[in-house]
Amino acid sequence: MRNLCFLCSGALIVLGLVGYLGWEALGASKQSVTALIPAFVGVPMLLGGLVALKSTMAGMHIAVLFSALGALAGLGRLIPTAIKGELTGPGPVLIAIMAAICLFFTVMAIRSFKAARRAREASV
Repeated sequence: MRNLCFLCSGALIVLGLVGYLGWEALGASKQSVTALIPAFVGVPMLLGGLVALKSTMAGMHIAVLFSALGALAGLGRLIPTAIKGELTGPGPVLIAIMAAICLFFTVMAIRSFKAARRAREASV
């Protein structure tokens, strides 16, 4: 699970940097700090993964907390945009990718937590 945490947090950081530094190539009208939001989610996830190297349970819970917040923030921004029909430009695409990465990690972490709990209960 830690490796998946490092992979997903790295992908979020890269996504944020691509959105911020590559704004012209993506076709955005201007450079915006909000393009770094995926990186702002990825860095605490990465820190949670680093904590998990010493304390697996605490670190993974930190990582999944920020991942769940990222998924909720992404979906909370994407759904109203889709309802208005304004899904054009790089912004909604970056938000959708961030939400997908965060949602994927959150689901996989919850599955892992459930499996660990079952294994712990079976050994008692």
